[in-house]
Amino acid sequence: MAETQIIKKKKKWFGIIAGPEFKNAEIGETLSNEDAPLVGRTLEVNLANINQDPKSQNIKIKFKIKEVKGNEAYAEVISYAMLSTYVKRVIKPAKEKIDDSFAYTTKDNVKVKIKTIMLTKAKTQHSVLSSIRKKSHEYLQDYCKKNEYGGLIVDLSSHNIQRDLKNFLKKVYPLSVCEIRMMERV
Repeated sequence: MAETQIIKKKKKWFGIIAGPEFKNAEIGETLSNEDAPLVGRTLEVNLANINQDPKSQNIKIKFKIKEVKGNEAYAEVISYAMLSTYVKRVIKPAKEKIDDSFAYTTKDNVKVKIKTIMLTKAKTQHSVLSSIRKKSHEYLQDYCKKNEYGGLIVDLSSHNIQRDLKNFLKKVYPLSVCEIRMMERV
């Protein structure tokens, strides 16, 4: 009986590097024997691990590997999401909740879907809630037209958009919570 010889390629470790939005930080490692199977692989990372900021532990960022050079795999952000446990914790019964979802196009023609969650400080009339929803949509649409996708990711992770949106909507009605619950690239 003839013996067949099986040749196994030795696997090696590839470091996964986040994009320039996170200053090319290493977000993880993966094991593979070839470069090709790595492209398209996704990875979820807690934002607190990237920023070294415990305040952002309620946010997960999903990366997708787009290219491999040498022993490094370069990834891009495809989604940003708040943990559902955090969303459940901030919702209080004596307040009005406004959930919203819209599709926008950034300055560099990247289509994104943004979902917001806003809570008022007290029970509110429906006309005020409609006004808050309309103003938030206008603000986010204007923001996306002026900024590129990379700038959107930086501002989301540093919490700048959320703070500016809350200050903008304060003129309509005071909000206790104004967060972007999810952003995903379409």
